[in-house]
Amino acid sequence: MLPDPVVVVDPVGTIVWANDAAADLTGLVVAEWIGRSVFDLLHPDDHATTMSAFTTVGGKGLGSLVDVRFRDAAGNWRACETRGRSIPGGAWPGVDEAIVIGVRDVADRHALELGGGDTDRLRAIVHHARAILASLDPHGNIISINSEITRVLGIDSEDIVSGSFGDLLVAEDRQRFCDTLNGMGPLERIGVRASSANGGHVFLEINLTDLRDDGLVRGFTLSATDVTDLKNTQRALRHMADHDALTGLLNRRSLLSELDRLVDGGYEDETVILFCDLDGFKAVNDRIGHAAGDSALVEVARRLERSIRPGDLIGRLGGDEFVVVLPRCSQQEAERISATIRAALIEPIVATNHVVELDVSIGCATSGDSPTAARLLATADDAMYAVKRTRNNTR
Repeated sequence: MLPDPVVVVDPVGTIVWANDAAADLTGLVVAEWIGRSVFDLLHPDDHATTMSAFTTVGGKGLGSLVDVRFRDAAGNWRACETRGRSIPGGAWPGVDEAIVIGVRDVADRHALELGGGDTDRLRAIVHHARAILASLDPHGNIISINSEITRVLGIDSEDIVSGSFGDLLVAEDRQRFCDTLNGMGPLERIGVRASSANGGHVFLEINLTDLRDDGLVRGFTLSATDVTDLKNTQRALRHMADHDALTGLLNRRSLLSELDRLVDGGYEDETVILFCDLDGFKAVNDRIGHAAGDSALVEVARRLERSIRPGDLIGRLGGDEFVVVLPRCSQQEAERISATIRAALIEPIVATNHVVELDVSIGCATSGDSPTAARLLATADDAMYAVKRTRNNTR
């Protein structure tokens, strides 16, 4: 009878055999192990590491030590270290391929102090830390790294040892990371993007410590935290602060800020703005309701976007007023875009099963005539009302 637990699984983790020591570890009888997925017994945070170990052990023969937590019959988590070995197809009855996993219970070590000389327990703590922890040589190559890298990026930690940590980063951030290592002080913090195995990007906040003069480390220590959710939340909040909630266009504040920047930039070519006020929109709200009116405004925004050039800006000032900003635009080009916008907006719009027909009055102003953003907007507003009055007088 083997003193340590041993489990045999197929390549997807289904248990095909377990010894009595494995049953003793969890409090489950052997019959309750067979046919179950080993992932049912593992802590969810250890699934990615284990799956990576399964997919790579075949090419290694003997896998690396992996720290995991098994759930026992009482619902408690037992800290264990595991190592797998791939066995040839047909060597285990009824299974084409199999992995033999040796398990060692290390839960009893948790009574020891961290500084008490128990390097195995320290390794287990580092392994389960919810941050990427790595030791780098003086050139930024990875000496060791914990398995959090697997959960965050989906890569096997063993596969990247000896490689440069910078190689895990997107090209735009790689050189900045290397420059930080070369010119850093005792402590540095840097935000970077890493490439994940699924082809996406993960935002990491990295803390680096320079221990090249330390006789034991002789390199850098690195800790990195996945801040992707935080970055996405910040981006969403910034978008909400800068954009109109209904149409997704720039709101009044951010549009005026962009207009200030363009007018104050002193560009040789003029900035032109088109002040667009919808004609007949109030009747839409009065006749078929605000839901239809909102739907029509959203469609107006999309048609405006399709009518402009790349790099032009559109904002909703409020209600049915929109402003189009045309940087570096000639008067002739502005007139063409204005005509395109009107042609797009007079086409009927279907809003909540109603057909809506609108027109638009467009006033034009150029930065050469109005040297400030506020004056430019006011000039375009006046021009728009002149167009509206002329159109009303001819009806």
